[in-house]
Amino acid sequence: MEFTQSGDVLAGRYQLTDLLSESREGRFWRAQDAVLGRPVAVHVLDARDERAPRLMAAARNSAAVGDPRMLRVLDAAQTDQVAYVVNEWGEGSSLENALAAGGPLPPQQATWIASEVADLLVLAHDQGHAHGRLNPEAVLLDDLGAVRVIGFGVDAALHGIDPDTRDSQRRDRVDAVGVLYAALTGKWAGETLSSMPPAPRDHGRVLRPRQVRAGVPRPLDDLCDRVLGSGADMPPLTAAELHSALAGFSGEPTAPLNRPSAIDEETQAMAPPVPAEAAEARAASNAIGVAPDVVRPQRQRPSSPPPMQDPTPSKPLFADETPGYVPPQRPQQAPPAAARRPVAPDASYNGWQGPWTGANVPIAEEPDYNQKPGTSWLRIAMGVALVVLVLIAGSIAWNIINDDPNTTAENPGTGNNGGDNTAAAEPTVIKGITAKDLDPHGDPPTETPDLVDLVVDGDTKGLAWRTSRYNDQIGDSPRSLKPGIGLVLNLKGEYAIDSLKFNMIGEPTDIEIFVGDSPWSDDPSGAPAANGSVGTEGEIKVDGAPEGSYVLVWMTGLPQVDGGYRAEVKEVQVLGTSVS
Repeated sequence: MEFTQSGDVLAGRYQLTDLLSESREGRFWRAQDAVLGRPVAVHVLDARDERAPRLMAAARNSAAVGDPRMLRVLDAAQTDQVAYVVNEWGEGSSLENALAAGGPLPPQQATWIASEVADLLVLAHDQGHAHGRLNPEAVLLDDLGAVRVIGFGVDAALHGIDPDTRDSQRRDRVDAVGVLYAALTGKWAGETLSSMPPAPRDHGRVLRPRQVRAGVPRPLDDLCDRVLGSGADMPPLTAAELHSALAGFSGEPTAPLNRPSAIDEETQAMAPPVPAEAAEARAASNAIGVAPDVVRPQRQRPSSPPPMQDPTPSKPLFADETPGYVPPQRPQQAPPAAARRPVAPDASYNGWQGPWTGANVPIAEEPDYNQKPGTSWLRIAMGVALVVLVLIAGSIAWNIINDDPNTTAENPGTGNNGGDNTAAAEPTVIKGITAKDLDPHGDPPTETPDLVDLVVDGDTKGLAWRTSRYNDQIGDSPRSLKPGIGLVLNLKGEYAIDSLKFNMIGEPTDIEIFVGDSPWSDDPSGAPAANGSVGTEGEIKVDGAPEGSYVLVWMTGLPQVDGGYRAEVKEVQVLGTSVS
């Protein structure tokens, strides 16, 4: 397929600049419209690909919905060589990035975002269309403080999914509640794949939001549990019913959402509107958007988000029916005029906001001034001495009974009657390991699974498992296609991990090591237990001997090969000691 390199010009007009993602030879680019002088988003597919007709149909259907909460389709065409769809570029921060930077949102603001998404689904589903792949990456908080949805129908078509089916509409409704769950907890519980951390589960059931984060209002907790958890077998809600439930909780908004600040690319914040001159000078933010110096056509503004401290409505849909239950109330308190409020609060946020009263501060007990100083410490010392004497006497008595002549009061229990201390076990190669490949951002999320057993077959000179070949390097670089590729090793028991040895083809390979009690199905989170770079042979030591039943070998940099980048692994050995 042509138009695969940065700098290529599509249809004599759209110059491809940055490759944003790739799915089964379908590519998503940022491009520059040479005619109108503005950035655009372009989905490109080979014209011979079986998904091309569905991509064109999805573009037409998306344009027909015509809601301002969708990034508009600007152009679409299919030639003898390529099929492409051009979308509006919307500047702002995706919900995924906002949650990663600032943590879960206040309940009412989270509800407003999900309500806007659900309201868009009502309009689209009534026309027989669906998004098909709704997740936090597809929800944009734009520079006007509005919610906008990315890739409506088009993204699903690129992934081989027909967005215009009843199942796609059902998945939309589940994923819309997943967006609410994610905004409340920072975890993803929807059906569509997402790079966010997955929601915790108990025996396969998604935990309620209140079990993940304190302070989630009961109506929202009940709604999430009905759609995502134990109530998933109940009659499904329609998009209109879902929107009614969410809008009933968030109430009538009265203040606009502040604009996201682009001061820090890693931390998108909501700030008061800035003058036009300052807006034109801002650097581009880290999400998909329209350049600040482009004048956009006037559009009907969606409803504004709620203020941070709106009162809770008295009786939303799915309200708790328990007798005597009263929804939480918060006293009104106007924020300072010059205050800057973030889109996502600090991770320490834990429930409804309200004035600090000091009522929850413990009061220290009044000391006993008649007590003589030092008497408490004296009693403690005497107790410790008594315990030591009892232990020594017991040890001497035990060895006398067992006729141990080598036992003394100064050296109890060192005789030769079975009390010898065993030397600490030396780490050895763990046998019986099985392996599974992991590519959370692939479609499907695998990397040559038919060869993965080769990495633990004990043959360091034989055949190798290999990744796909990539045009660009992986890792955390802004231009990287994905953060990493992994091998999940099942140790078949709990071990304290000492090190990993590698036999590779090509060099260098950058590796991070993670140790856990359950297998990974998504990008690893938290700090790795160890990291390093290996050549054709190498060893990575793991400090602190972390314990676990699974080890993740997470490759964040691949060796360069002809035409791109690829890792080839002959053997991985895990050294450790059993803790069972």
